[in-house]
Amino acid sequence: MRFLFKTLAKLALIVLVVLGFYTIYLDSMLTKRFASERYEASAIVYARPLTLEPIKPLRPAQLIAELQQLRYRESASLSSSGTYRQVGQAVEIHRRPFDFPSGPAMAQRARVYFADGYVTNIESLPDGRMLGRFEIDPLVLGQITGANGEDRMLVGLERLPNLLIETLLLVEDRDFYHHAGVSLSSIGRAAMANLVAMDTVQGGSTLTQQLVKNLYLTREQTLWRKANEALMALIIDFRFSKNEILESYFNEIYFGQDGGRAIHGIGLASRYYFGKQVEELTAADIALLVGIIKGPSYYNPHRYPERVAARRDMILQLMYGQDLISQATYLAAIEQQLVEPKNAQAGRTWAPHYLERVKTELGQLQIPKDWSKHGLRVFTYLNPIAQQAAERSISEQLARLSKDEQLQAATVIADHQQASIISMVGDRDRNQVGFNRATTAMRQVGSLIKPTIYAMALEQPATYRLGTVLQDEPIEWQEADGDIWRPENYDKEFVGPIMLYDALAQSRNLPAVRLGMEIGLPAVVERLRSSGIDTPIQAVPALSLGAVELSPLQVTEMFGVMAEQGQFRPFATIQAITDHEGIEIYQRTIPAGRQVFDRGTSGLVNYGLRGVVNEGTGKQLAQLFGQNALAGKSGTTNDNRDSWFVAYDQRRMVTTWIGRDDNQPIGLTGATGALPIVAAIYSQIGVQPLHTNLPPGLEVTAFHPQTGQPIPLDCPQQRRFPAFPVKLPENMNCDGEQEEESWWQKIF
Repeated sequence: MRFLFKTLAKLALIVLVVLGFYTIYLDSMLTKRFASERYEASAIVYARPLTLEPIKPLRPAQLIAELQQLRYRESASLSSSGTYRQVGQAVEIHRRPFDFPSGPAMAQRARVYFADGYVTNIESLPDGRMLGRFEIDPLVLGQITGANGEDRMLVGLERLPNLLIETLLLVEDRDFYHHAGVSLSSIGRAAMANLVAMDTVQGGSTLTQQLVKNLYLTREQTLWRKANEALMALIIDFRFSKNEILESYFNEIYFGQDGGRAIHGIGLASRYYFGKQVEELTAADIALLVGIIKGPSYYNPHRYPERVAARRDMILQLMYGQDLISQATYLAAIEQQLVEPKNAQAGRTWAPHYLERVKTELGQLQIPKDWSKHGLRVFTYLNPIAQQAAERSISEQLARLSKDEQLQAATVIADHQQASIISMVGDRDRNQVGFNRATTAMRQVGSLIKPTIYAMALEQPATYRLGTVLQDEPIEWQEADGDIWRPENYDKEFVGPIMLYDALAQSRNLPAVRLGMEIGLPAVVERLRSSGIDTPIQAVPALSLGAVELSPLQVTEMFGVMAEQGQFRPFATIQAITDHEGIEIYQRTIPAGRQVFDRGTSGLVNYGLRGVVNEGTGKQLAQLFGQNALAGKSGTTNDNRDSWFVAYDQRRMVTTWIGRDDNQPIGLTGATGALPIVAAIYSQIGVQPLHTNLPPGLEVTAFHPQTGQPIPLDCPQQRRFPAFPVKLPENMNCDGEQEEESWWQKIF
């Protein structure tokens, strides 16, 4: 017996030593990992916050449509945030609390007045104060996950409703603040409660043990894993405060699957199931989420609503029994709908092609490499109203234009004043991810190259003006390989002498080819480079007719030069980045830009591009939106393989391309294919008419209609265009000739 006792004592000592060393190892490993590598947070990507201001172009229907996208609920009382109601031509909103890039904003009620398609006044409720601006929380476009593919939105413990915390502890771990990580009494009490309820209403594991299991252990049911779980729980409870553990639990706990992504944390679960922030959760919402924790697959409210409703109501009864909620709240909660019917867009990427561009830009910015420790909140320029307009227009117009299901389209909508991209669609199927034609499809641009060539000519006012007469006649050019190039106009005809303005408005090919040759193709290439094009460009004669491959995004930036008085600025999707706690990481400032053309020259080209819309290939837009409201340009390539149209108003630019991926002819020109999509988009987002004031340095000048010579303004037969100042001889007649002075004039 003495030998056996000594042997057992030695074995116990060895076990204690091993256990001690193992505990030291676990303590070192867990302390480091729990402190800095607890979980991986997502980058949450938001659209732009809708900012309401007096004199902002917006209709009540557009505001309500965006509120519905944000899952605001129509309510007669506006008693809770996330609700709205329409009162005549006004809309009342109870805004949700939100951490904007500029700082946090509390929930607030306001009434927005409208008239003639504009916001007129914004009134704070109930005090009646007039507000200069009112921001609404932005739409979540999607998430960018880290290496492990888990999706979560980090939420600080201070943001969680007390009712949520108390309900979780009631159901999962009543002694959380009193035990050391493992609780034998909790195990016993849970067994008794489950026996009485004939259901699993309480768990035996503490929250700390559940957290350890989720973070570090597998789900195998073995004694070794349970022992390991208990030891690790004791260590974490010793090293970290209860609040740190509880916050980690709320951010780590698993709430189910949304397609291929796992939903972790109360922040993302709240948004996924209810479209709310955690601060807005009701008693019924809280009971449902706490109930899901027991088994996210088994208690999936979209698949097993009856099962989930029973568990939710049972938890509500517990909450009422412990005086966490009143009887009125309990009765209202059990009548509340579980969740809204699952929306195909709920929790998923809202605009996949736009989000892809955001990911590309995110990789180019100087942000911390370990951003997933604290998560990111990426605020973009995406305008949901414009995005839906683009998606709807492409879908409807392609179906109307052609029965060819291989016909593809891409659209980019930009705010050229901010140098920002507010919408992007890269496929006729708005949900199709993969090849993004808006950024990646490199297609010949046809006549879209002409404004650059005409601008380079108009930089030489002594030689070229809008009234200068060009020749629309056949031309031959021998290429390096000996082939003869004979360009033609689209209508296969030649009109002879034609004013530069008319050649641009009517998109005549031969005058543009002659100008390109006279200016010099290498110079054209360099100017295109200055306009932001960094892809290959060949200095061949066909360049004058658009023999260069560009993406719709590159075309948008190139035309942004004209829309912004000759300045090139790269267009961006990201305007600000913070971490999940609201700490600023990046704030974009609109770049000053690079001057490609002076303001006078770009003003002349803009006048010509307004002519394209007023009386040229884009006149359908003038019929819809009025004279001088828009400027634009069509583009068509050989055999009608590509159809392009670009249009811009005072603030926004729309670029649309139509074609087939196999480059087969589509039978559509820029005016018959892409233009109807552009028109449909503007009809939904509205037009902010262009300012028609002449830039400094230009003045209205009269030109002889046949010769193109500047002539006096009082001549009966003339064409008037803006031009750089021209000093006319005092004795010039209406034919552009100087009259010989009489003897009387010579004397006096």
